[in-house]
Amino acid sequence: VASPSIRDEILTSLKTLTSLTHENSVACEQLVRPYKWDNSLPISMENAMVASDQTTTGVCIIFSYLLKVASTKQGKASTRHDDERDKSSERYSYDTTIFCLNILTNVVEMVPHSAKHMIEHITVNDQGMNAIPWLTRWVVSTTSGFRKSIMKGSFGSQGETEESAGGDELKAGEEGNLVTAGNGFVLLAYLMLEDESSSSSSTSSIRDAVIKELPVDESGASGGIHYMIKTLKAFCNFYHYSVGDLSVAVIAPVVKLIAGLQKLDVVAQRKAWL
Repeated sequence: VASPSIRDEILTSLKTLTSLTHENSVACEQLVRPYKWDNSLPISMENAMVASDQTTTGVCIIFSYLLKVASTKQGKASTRHDDERDKSSERYSYDTTIFCLNILTNVVEMVPHSAKHMIEHITVNDQGMNAIPWLTRWVVSTTSGFRKSIMKGSFGSQGETEESAGGDELKAGEEGNLVTAGNGFVLLAYLMLEDESSSSSSTSSIRDAVIKELPVDESGASGGIHYMIKTLKAFCNFYHYSVGDLSVAVIAPVVKLIAGLQKLDVVAQRKAWL
């Protein structure tokens, strides 16, 4: 377990990197360039983008840290006493998770071709799984406490009031999971949607990998891409309820992503009908 001082240094570094990579293509390009690295990571690359075990990229390091934090949190069997005693550790895990998701999102947004290709070819070593399915499964797992509400159609609906978005359908302590899921689906949306520089084949394969991991109901009529859309709408509602007018800077880009996902959902439904 990292000491408080080490945790503070990591948080400061991730927070700074989040700010540096925001709408900054120069900084983002630095994170996809390989450089010498002597420490082992819990991931590997499927191609020669990272030349050897002694070479890595900033994207690989950030993804590895996200994997570490997510795996530690999932594998921890905690008691009520542990929870009360270790609130700072829980907060640290939450903050580092959000920072890692935001950094990866910034890089995918600013240098999509390199970032998509790199993330698509990451393998999670201990599970023998590609990064995209792992990331999707993990993000979906953070919605377990309110999944039924999403699937039945009430969560994130346009008719929902700000008050209900702020907590009526969320159990105590689930607010953090909604914010985590929202940030995770934002990253996945950027990976799935077309852009001007990345290849359509790469984006298409990522999209297919994500859709395979999204939950659907028994009839197949609910879930899939629409599951992402409704979670993102709920995330926007909650963010606006919590922050108010200051939320516009965060919500506006997410609304654009939702519009892009809605177009994908229409296409996916048409294919299903054929």
